[in-house]
Amino acid sequence: MSFLKKEFMGIFKTYKAWVVIAIFLFFAFMSPPVAKFAPEIVESLLEGQGTAISIPTPTILDSFTQYFKNLSQIGILAVILLSMGLVADERAKGTLQLVITKPISRATVVLSKFLAHASLFIVSMIIGAIICYFYSIVIFEAEKLTEFIQVNFLFIIYYLVVLSITLFFSAILSNQIAAGGLSIVALASLSILPSLNKILAKYSPAALTSTANNILYKKASFLDATWPIITSFILIAALLTLGIFILNKQEI
Repeated sequence: MSFLKKEFMGIFKTYKAWVVIAIFLFFAFMSPPVAKFAPEIVESLLEGQGTAISIPTPTILDSFTQYFKNLSQIGILAVILLSMGLVADERAKGTLQLVITKPISRATVVLSKFLAHASLFIVSMIIGAIICYFYSIVIFEAEKLTEFIQVNFLFIIYYLVVLSITLFFSAILSNQIAAGGLSIVALASLSILPSLNKILAKYSPAALTSTANNILYKKASFLDATWPIITSFILIAALLTLGIFILNKQEI
């Protein structure tokens, strides 16, 4: 518990907490107005070029879609960049060796870092989701609370998958750039799986984001995400366990 407390304190003493919160606040405040006014901007630009086009009137779903699009792109990249040095950077600087010489196991180090940063991302996502939802209601005067909550829940789980992948490579490698690069490759490979066959599309953790989008447009129910949720938690547990096992076998 003492090392976990240290991790939480370290997050707020450095730039990480404020950067993560700022990222999700930016998504929350920018997504609704972008969804609202983007069609008007596009139409005005096309009219200036002598081209007439009719763009459907934006709805609250467009606001939510814009928000989750940001989460699935910039947000995930932010998770990787902010997590790739969790263990690798400390190993490179020699501080990890100082930590594990105390009565603190390597498993404690890895799990504490995961729990602390998972908490940071979850809290930041909840804050961003609340702001985005109420801001969207103000602009569009419509409600989709149930679907919005369900989709955010699925994205939180997917972010935990991304965090576990990045932490795994950070734990087994001494170079944080390599850890980040391999995390991106692994995540890209994982995202391809649902398109390979129906079984992978049903069970792969990567199906969380596509299912989330379908839930938002009522093309799927939350129960359709049951297996991706289960396999996501299995993958998270497996990566943390394997990362700890490999780290225990390595010389620090």
